[in-house]
Amino acid sequence: MSRTDTSVDKSIIEDRARQRSARVALLLLIPTVLVCGFLYVASDTGGRCITYGDGCSRVPDAWAYTAFAVSAVCGSLAAGAPGHRRGMRAARGGLLAVQLLAHAAVAALIVS
Repeated sequence: MSRTDTSVDKSIIEDRARQRSARVALLLLIPTVLVCGFLYVASDTGGRCITYGDGCSRVPDAWAYTAFAVSAVCGSLAAGAPGHRRGMRAARGGLLAVQLLAHAAVAALIVS
């Protein structure tokens, strides 16, 4: 076995791991939103915001919606795009990073 065969095999294995991670993060996106929303409503600040409209976040709601959409789109591309093209294998890592950052942003924006 030559050196290039093992590097190609390693690249394919890493790509499949990234693809699996993107699928898991995509599946956890809705539960994350629900749990964070419940935590916000259960907090004192969230209760006052919903009941009296007092102490609500000054961050526009559009930011949370945009972060959700970015996470969903990047996750769908990273999880669903075939990896037989070399360019997709290279892009999947970046897509996964953007997906996870947007996922964390959604959670932070909902809880805040």
